[in-house]
Amino acid sequence: MDAKTKKIIIATTGVIAAGTILYFVLRKKTDNSGGECDPTGNGQNCIQVNPSVVADSLYNAMKESGTDEEAILLALKNVNAIMFDQVIKKFGKQSYNKYLGNQINLTPWNPLPLEPLPVWLKSELTTSEYNKLKLKYPQLT
Repeated sequence: MDAKTKKIIIATTGVIAAGTILYFVLRKKTDNSGGECDPTGNGQNCIQVNPSVVADSLYNAMKESGTDEEAILLALKNVNAIMFDQVIKKFGKQSYNKYLGNQINLTPWNPLPLEPLPVWLKSELTTSEYNKLKLKYPQLT
């Protein structure tokens, strides 16, 4: 290899090295300061929750006579307070018989009232279970 080729190789290697260094120095940094799922930015693993799926799971756990409390708690396991608002919105208002705890209408000429998720949960869960949820979700009254 002659001296001219060596100079070209050295110069090309220097340009590539300088370009690589510049890339890492000037590239846009990733913001790890937190977000909706991990608001503290402390790097906790975050499980993305689909509010529609959670709302459907809750509805299915409560719509019939006899509540599946375990299914309710499992559906809400990975739902934080911010996501819970979205679940409430997706749940909407559903026909609900507060006295029987289901959707059975004993007076067909009078439709059942439409109730939001917090009303369903308060009626379906024990006071102790509901109070635990209130600690996690301040939106519940």
